[in-house]
Amino acid sequence: LIGCEVKIMVLSIQHFTNRDFEEIPDRANQLLNLLPSSELQNLLIYTERIILPAKKTIHKPYKAIEKIYFPIRGIISLLNISQEGLVAESAAVSNEGIIGIAGFLGGNTASNWAIAQTECIALSLPINILRREFARGGELQQILFLYSQALLAQISQNVLCSCHHTLEQRLARWLIFYSDRLSTKKLFLTQETLADLLGVRRTSLTVMAGDLRKRKLIDYSRGRILIENPVALRKVACQCDRTISDEYIRLLNL
Repeated sequence: LIGCEVKIMVLSIQHFTNRDFEEIPDRANQLLNLLPSSELQNLLIYTERIILPAKKTIHKPYKAIEKIYFPIRGIISLLNISQEGLVAESAAVSNEGIIGIAGFLGGNTASNWAIAQTECIALSLPINILRREFARGGELQQILFLYSQALLAQISQNVLCSCHHTLEQRLARWLIFYSDRLSTKKLFLTQETLADLLGVRRTSLTVMAGDLRKRKLIDYSRGRILIENPVALRKVACQCDRTISDEYIRLLNL
């Protein structure tokens, strides 16, 4: 897909105030929060706090990674896109993670796209600085190794989910996951966007969303989905997010 222009749709435009940008602490990123103060300061003197607008392409497949990003607020999707333009989300990263693990694991390029699903606040860091600090060993190296394992576990669980769980379970799980990460019951997205992220036909998603609506679990209008009964929706969802969360807790105590 090098040189290919791909149309990416996002779920929500989440705007932050100047107060949000200035006052949310760096340690709101849970990986940074695990670092001892001395190692954290060695990174922070080289970081830049930025806003990544929704739809922003952060990394492209097989392009050298020049910066990594520690999200503080918002969601970034790792997307796989076929030559035909078919899209599926392999993982979602929020303030529990880092974007650009290939940059310090040795490959220097990734095979997927990293695209901001919402407006995000993040700390950017030149990859050469992270590699230098990573090579020192210490807590940073261990944390990043463990996070990489946790991210692979998320991707693996997502594969199992897409193969063996019903669309109803997957849709409910996806809505709860994103609602929790964004701390809102209202998601601004079209069914076309949602079908893309789940890797299913729009007609199939429309039928399933209509069923959830009849049961008063969600409501929707053009470009908006409202979660009306999150407790009941969680009961519909598969347990994949619980499995993923347990692995993050086991590895990183997040």
